[in-house]
Amino acid sequence: MSAVTVKPRKGLDQLLQVLDEKSRAILWHLWWHRHADISELRELIDAASDFEVLYRLREVINEKSLRLWGRPIVSFEQSKMDSRSGAIVLFNWWFLDEEKFPISAGNKPLVDIFDEKDSISIIARVPTSVNPAQREVSYKNGILKVRLGKRKSNGTGKREKKKGR
Repeated sequence: MSAVTVKPRKGLDQLLQVLDEKSRAILWHLWWHRHADISELRELIDAASDFEVLYRLREVINEKSLRLWGRPIVSFEQSKMDSRSGAIVLFNWWFLDEEKFPISAGNKPLVDIFDEKDSISIIARVPTSVNPAQREVSYKNGILKVRLGKRKSNGTGKREKKKGR
């Protein structure tokens, strides 16, 4: 009987687990916004110089992506059209192949917290059945609780989707 090796599905969570906080912040920003220029990323992580950002993009994020999957996950483009807006974007770093990298390849919770200059950002993987319009946020003694309502079922077992999405 021969052993069969099953290659794990590519999940962004695999890469996030091996990155430091500043590199995770850059990767999340690029995933969320799809692209950013170097000054935007420098401000995001409060870097001393563009070199620090370039180092993280090339030597940390892409290097670990190459080790995990054999290819980079971010790329610098002099000129590229944003498929969502139709705008030509110049001199930006781009998140590559967003659809090929789901947030998580498993069922483990994914939560990331970033202490930014003027705010705290919390990124969490939640089921698609949530209704972000129905939210309740509370804070007590250093503990934050966010409660999201669920979309109502339409009687067929399927959740209703908002129109226009």
